[in-house]
Amino acid sequence: MGFGVSAAQIRTIVEEEVADIKDQTNKLAGETPGDSSVEADWQSGIATSGETGGDLVTIGTAGDRKKVHSLVVGIGALTIGANITIRLYRLVNGVETRVYRETFIVGTDPNGLWVINGTLEIDGTLRVEVQSDTPADNGEAVTYNYNTEDM
Repeated sequence: MGFGVSAAQIRTIVEEEVADIKDQTNKLAGETPGDSSVEADWQSGIATSGETGGDLVTIGTAGDRKKVHSLVVGIGALTIGANITIRLYRLVNGVETRVYRETFIVGTDPNGLWVINGTLEIDGTLRVEVQSDTPADNGEAVTYNYNTEDM
C-alpha cells in the first residue's frame, strides 16, 4: 500500500523545505552594517539629484528588495549653527523621487540623526544626500551607519 511517492521523493521535498526555512531564518540576522564617512562639498557641490549638496550613500542595489532598519547620519564635524538638510530618494513608478527632506541645526540637534528608526522596505536603491548652508562645511566628513536585511 503506497501513496505514489517514494521515500527518496519525500526526503527531497523535506530537504528543500528545510533549506527554505534556513534561508529565511538566516536573513533575520541582518547584513553587515554600512558604516563609513564621506567628504564632499556639502554647501557648494551638486548632488546626483541636481540639488545643492552631495551624495552621502546609496543603500541597496537595483532589482533587490531590502528592509532598512536604521539609518543614522553624523553631522558632528560640521559647523555649529549650520543648517543641514538630509534628503532621501528612491524610484517611484520608475522615476527617482525625493521621498524625505528635513533640516537640522548643528549644535542644536543631536550630532547623530536617526533618519530611519524602524523598518522601511525598499525595492532597489535608497540614495541619501546632504546639504549645508555654510561654506566652511565643504570638504568636511559626514558619517553614516545603516542596518539592512534581505527580503
